[in-house]
Amino acid sequence: MSDGRSARRERNRDAVLDALVALTTEGAHDPSIDDIADRAGVSYRSVYRYFKDRTEMMDAATDRALAWMQPLLLNASGPVAPSDPLDHRIDSIVDARVEVYFQIADKVRVAKVQAFSNRKIDEHFRNARRLSRGQIHDRFHAELKLFTPPECELRISAIDQVLSYTAIDYIVHERNHSREELERYLRGAIRAALTVPEISD
Repeated sequence: MSDGRSARRERNRDAVLDALVALTTEGAHDPSIDDIADRAGVSYRSVYRYFKDRTEMMDAATDRALAWMQPLLLNASGPVAPSDPLDHRIDSIVDARVEVYFQIADKVRVAKVQAFSNRKIDEHFRNARRLSRGQIHDRFHAELKLFTPPECELRISAIDQVLSYTAIDYIVHERNHSREELERYLRGAIRAALTVPEISD
C-alpha cells in the first residue's frame, strides 16, 4: 500500500511539472495553480502537497525541462569521424542542429525570456554555448588549424553564431524560410567560414 501511494504521488508530481512546462511553453508565463492542477488532472490542494511553495515547483519544472533538453544538445553534433570528408562533417552537424531546433524551439523560445531572471536557465544556456564551441572545434579541427589562433577563434565564433538557436529561429520563425532553405544556408555559411582566402600576387 505504501509503495502504491508513493508511486501515485510521484506520478502526480511529475504530471504537475509536465503541466507547468507545457503551459509555459504555450505562452502562459505565470500560469495559475488552478490551471496547472486542471492540466495535470489533480486537485488544487494536492499541488501544495507535492511542493512547499511556487518557487520550489518552478525550480523543479526547470530541472525537468533542462534534463529533457540536455541529451539533445549533447547529441547536436551528429555522428562523425575526423577523417570523414568535409561535406559529410558539415551535413552531419547541420542535420543534427536543425533536428534539435525543431524539437525544442518552443521551449527554448520561452526559456530564453526566463533566463533573464532565472539563474539556473541562464547557466544552462552558457554551458550549451561552451559545448557548441567545443563541438565545432573538434568537428572542423583539420580546417581550422590552417588559420592563425586569433583567426581560428573568429571562424569558430562565426560558425557558432550561424548554428545558434537565435539565428535559426530568426530564419524559420521570423522570416518563414523552409527547412530546406535553412539547411542550404547553414551548409553554405559553414563552408564559407572554413575557406582559406586565396592570396593574390
